[in-house]
Amino acid sequence: MDELNLTEALEENLYAWMIPKYAVGTINNRRNFIKSLMVKHKVLNTDTLRKIMKTIKHQHQRACITMINDYCYENNIDFHIIVPSIKKQPTKIPDLLSPAEIKLMVQSVPKPYDLTIRCIFNIGAGLRVSEIIKIQWDDISWVDWLSNQEHYGVAVIKAGKGSKDRVVNIPKLLMQDLYNYAKELNTLNEFGVPTGRMIFKFGVENVDNFMDELRQENFDKWKNEYIKTSYNWFRYHIIQGCCEKALNKKIKIHSLRHSRATYLYEVEKVPVEKIQVLLGHSSINTTMLYTKINPTSVFELIKDTKEI
Repeated sequence: MDELNLTEALEENLYAWMIPKYAVGTINNRRNFIKSLMVKHKVLNTDTLRKIMKTIKHQHQRACITMINDYCYENNIDFHIIVPSIKKQPTKIPDLLSPAEIKLMVQSVPKPYDLTIRCIFNIGAGLRVSEIIKIQWDDISWVDWLSNQEHYGVAVIKAGKGSKDRVVNIPKLLMQDLYNYAKELNTLNEFGVPTGRMIFKFGVENVDNFMDELRQENFDKWKNEYIKTSYNWFRYHIIQGCCEKALNKKIKIHSLRHSRATYLYEVEKVPVEKIQVLLGHSSINTTMLYTKINPTSVFELIKDTKEI
């Protein structure tokens, strides 16, 4: 079949199919792009694709069309369309944040979001925002740490990008501060071990009451909506409302993760292969993009070179 009807049912099925495969930001971008296609076109075929390709400006939009091919193949739908390539745009890496800037960000936000920013930057090689939204008290190995509080902590980041789990370390000072926060919230059980669900709340006071009907019908969709709502709240109230004002510049949340990876690579001299594991990257090429060379470190290397 060389034609696919662009219906609301298809859009909903694609949305459900994407949830376990892609990060929240990718899902929302692709869903919005598909919705925009449905407004302009009733079907996807060679003629409409030709019109669509004239308006596509980014590689991720082309990838969305290719994704429809993958969806059809996996669901035994007799449809496939050849998607021509477009000029690849250079990969844009978020600006790096210096340690001084990160410290100012931490100081500029209300509690407990100072702890949130520290977690994003310091856990493993940096966390995605969706991961800090989902992390629970039970994801951290409290019993082992309580037996030796001079040691670092360990957490399992569950169902990260690509639905993969990974094990990461938590510095001991951050572990102690997280434990103190658990005490404040009265989440310790009778043995002094923090227990329970999400560590941080992002504009959703009662998780159990958030879109409860959707939660009962489709938990995966509910989880995506919860993460999207929490992400937008954090970006608007904490990053834009506090951090950007303090630094007097625009900030991409993902810059924290990039900055952490670069710090580990340049300052702590952690091998890039180890950073790849901590970041949860399938390809080391992706990790190399994260470990962006900081110009300041280059200047230090050549500061004593002789002039001509």
